Amino acid sequence: MLTFILKRLLSLVPVLFVVSVVIFALIHLTPGDPARRILGQKAADDQVAALRESMGLDQPIVSQYLNWVGGLFRGDLGDSYFLRKSVVAAISDNAVPTLQLAFIAIIVAILLSVPFGTLAARFRGGALDHSVLGFTLVGMTVPSFVLALGMMLLFGLTLRWLPLSGYVNPVDNFVEGMRTLIMPGVALGAITAALITRTTRAAVLDVLGADYIDSARSRGVTERRLLFTHTLKNASLPVLTIIGLSLGSLVTGAAVTETIFNIPGLGQLLVTAISRRDYPIIQGVILFVTLVYLLTNLLIDLLYGIVDPRVRVGKA
Repeated sequence: MLTFILKRLLSLVPVLFVVSVVIFALIHLTPGDPARRILGQKAADDQVAALRESMGLDQPIVSQYLNWVGGLFRGDLGDSYFLRKSVVAAISDNAVPTLQLAFIAIIVAILLSVPFGTLAARFRGGALDHSVLGFTLVGMTVPSFVLALGMMLLFGLTLRWLPLSGYVNPVDNFVEGMRTLIMPGVALGAITAALITRTTRAAVLDVLGADYIDSARSRGVTERRLLFTHTLKNASLPVLTIIGLSLGSLVTGAAVTETIFNIPGLGQLLVTAISRRDYPIIQGVILFVTLVYLLTNLLIDLLYGIVDPRVRVGKA
């Protein structure tokens, strides 16, 4: 187990290296000048040139990349051009709301999707199955921002049950924190819930059609025991896979939701940095999100061996 974890962690290095090269090249080759953005369009060319020199932007792109990578090995992602703080500090401040939002979204998605996906498969072709498939179709086609605006109109403006926007850390005030996160969490997790529901339904149907399930039925095993003891366990691997992939995508896809609900997360930080050409923030956030995505996949691989011992971790 330890050897497998170490190998997987080492395998992250080349992936992060490739990602760092790609994002650095794309960002620095994209039109736009941070120095001009800071000083304004009417600034004199010599002022812009002096600022570019002080920011190190006058150096060849390879030299800029090597300087940045050298900082990575020291735990230094550079300083923001606009926030007057280090990139590490900016990510630390904004990562908590995003991770909390993604966690709530995936929990809501799992609590809704696994039971309904299982029941839809159990009563395949019935009214419940058709209803679940209909709702998942809506969930996969309606954009998250449309759902977010609808929830704000209903629960924020009409019923006044939940705040329209803003963020309170649940660690500081659990009740108020959850009130600020529940609407964006549901809006963000709707598509994920629909996807997990369909995956669960397909996986359960596949297991229910297996020969050993028919053999268990012939031995008099009840449908309830078949469903909860045999079927769910054997159908869990593809569901775990989609949950892991979804968790990573929730972190990367939170930008729109955070903007709508005015949550100071990584998505909002990244969008603002892109509009300002704040290169260090853009590079740092993308690299951090990539690392979270890769570590999530590693965690899912480890869970394979726990859920189903027949899956050897070393071969995952």
